[in-house]
Amino acid sequence: MLLFAVSCEDKSNLPLTLVLHTPQQVDNSITLNWDELDIPGFQYYMVMRASDGQNYAIINDILNPSSDAFHKEITTFADYSYPLDADSLYYRVMAVGNQTAMSKNILVRNENKVSLLTGQLQDAYYLEEAGKISVITHSNDNYYENKLKVFDLQSGQFLPNESTINLSSSVSWYMWGKYNGKTEFYNYDGNGIYVYDAATAEPITTLSTNYYNFWYDPYTINNKGVIYIYEYCLYMINRATGSLTQYYPTNQLYWADFLYYNSKDNKLYAMDENNYGRIVTFNLNDDGSVASDNVFTINNYSGVPVFIENSSLFFVNKSGQFNFLDMNTGTYYPTDLTVSSSYQISKAIFYNNAIYFANVDNSISYGDGGNLIYKISTSDYKIAQTIQLRSTPIQMFIINGYLYYFGQYNSNFYFLDKIKL
Repeated sequence: MLLFAVSCEDKSNLPLTLVLHTPQQVDNSITLNWDELDIPGFQYYMVMRASDGQNYAIINDILNPSSDAFHKEITTFADYSYPLDADSLYYRVMAVGNQTAMSKNILVRNENKVSLLTGQLQDAYYLEEAGKISVITHSNDNYYENKLKVFDLQSGQFLPNESTINLSSSVSWYMWGKYNGKTEFYNYDGNGIYVYDAATAEPITTLSTNYYNFWYDPYTINNKGVIYIYEYCLYMINRATGSLTQYYPTNQLYWADFLYYNSKDNKLYAMDENNYGRIVTFNLNDDGSVASDNVFTINNYSGVPVFIENSSLFFVNKSGQFNFLDMNTGTYYPTDLTVSSSYQISKAIFYNNAIYFANVDNSISYGDGGNLIYKISTSDYKIAQTIQLRSTPIQMFIINGYLYYFGQYNSNFYFLDKIKL
């Protein structure tokens, strides 16, 4: 005798389930993947995250119909905005249509919390010859109590030695620069320029400035120890002798806020404060003295041109589109990037025939993943890669195939992050 068991259950009334796979943490993001769901009347996917497993917040864009959330076939999401200090994170995904389908809650251990440099930091600079990072910190109790410290990338620790520096008023300024192949730190306080070994944070000497008032003027240094300060003329301070000379250009100069050194071609670029469309080039001799100067005028521009380190290039906004301007030839190279009024370029560097620049959205709060780094190839000046960030970048440098960026996560928390290129 044969027995047959037949189920009369109507599976069409069973709740749909979305399958969310275990998220993967890679560098500075946590990537979620799920199975595509054939839900009737599909509208969008909703990605949610919680630090406590209970209070979930939506973290993908379900307001803009052009976002990935509204494409049923796009079943991945990279979370760049997760809390940096969370030990555990919980994720779930919901598909919304005529019905809804929810995934299980999946726990992720945060294995990539910020661990390089965190805290009350103000600025950082990579010391290529030493494999260390020179760091300026300030006290929790006194913001104007600044220290110059050294962070060893190999050990992940600060060196024991540190120096107190003066950044207490608008008179003070600082910068890093090379002299005889070693990076030094320079701190001006209105009376002189105090020189420190950036790899040890130890004081070396003090340079006299003959009591000129230099604190409102732009400044930079070449890689041979000549410090340049741009007022109505150009002041040059020789690091070896401490002597100060002046250069009066053939082209009339106005007071300016921007002065850049082009290490690739041994030139200085200056921009007038009241005329950002005029870039003055100082052509330098081998000893750092000025050989000649000339003026380039940018037409149909808006905003302040941004110099790209280690190159002869500027970013220029021309009629709502980003262009590269090659100062050696006066040639413009249009990119495929348009300009939004809420965005600004905060930093740009040249590396390995590509340009990396941070594009900061001023309308987005710190730490919510709204800031980007673009990689643009110099072969066609098109976007080759887009990298989302966890903070607002202040400094960027590239070490052994990693892009490090020193960024601001909230109003008083800074950290050093890295991304595999």
